Amino acid sequence: MFLIGFIVKLYIIVLLLRTSMTKQELYFNPFGKIVASMTEPVYGALLKGKNKSQADKLTPVLILLIVVLYAFLFWVFSGYPFMQALFVTIDDILIFLMLFYIIAIILGSMVNTYGASIYTSFFHRMGLFWVKLARTFTGIPGNIIVLPAVILVFLAYIIIDSGLWMGFNLIGQGTADPVTSLMHVTENGLLSIIGILRYLTWLIIIRALMSWVSPDPSNPVVQLIHSLTDPIMRPFSRLVPPIGMIDISPIILIFVIEFLRMFLERLIGIIF
Repeated sequence: MFLIGFIVKLYIIVLLLRTSMTKQELYFNPFGKIVASMTEPVYGALLKGKNKSQADKLTPVLILLIVVLYAFLFWVFSGYPFMQALFVTIDDILIFLMLFYIIAIILGSMVNTYGASIYTSFFHRMGLFWVKLARTFTGIPGNIIVLPAVILVFLAYIIIDSGLWMGFNLIGQGTADPVTSLMHVTENGLLSIIGILRYLTWLIIIRALMSWVSPDPSNPVVQLIHSLTDPIMRPFSRLVPPIGMIDISPIILIFVIEFLRMFLERLIGIIF
């Protein structure tokens, strides 16, 4: 099921990327061509002859259908009752979308600091809805708006997923405790956000290993790893000077991230 879940989430990312791209990027940008090749068969079959704006309106429907298919496959392979399988998969996708948009907001904000790359510009567009919404409520200018936007995404996740939990408990047990559901969803969401740090550690390790072989800087995978790690590695490299010809900043950064992750996980365990 892990592989199925990974494929489902990857394709959802591809669909969201498509909506953030212009028609020209889909057909002339190297990365856009990959996205187009993965989505055109679906959109072409369902909306033949329609323009891109009309096709983009279909994206939420496609994501919903993918979630239902994911639930069906989970039901088949897990042996759970279908309603429970549907609940588990929706909960999984909600957490994934929450994390995805938080990452998109943070990386998108780096456009103003490090300039737009092939990836950061797309992240910027995907997180723009939440940034604009947060700015409407707070009026905070500049990149400081990132924190309210992230909080807004997290609150949206808590509200939706708490309602999902209460509905599931109401159907399955006949009762629903809003406080218990809210506490559970909040704890789960915070632990999921902290879990991003583990993936960041692996990305930093991969980037450090890549520096030994001098990979092609125009390679899309290399650019993606640099886009994901630059926001934290560049400032940290300035704080930790190299020892001779050896850059030790990635090693120290990994220790700092892992210490922070374990500390936050224990703190949340104590609070909840």
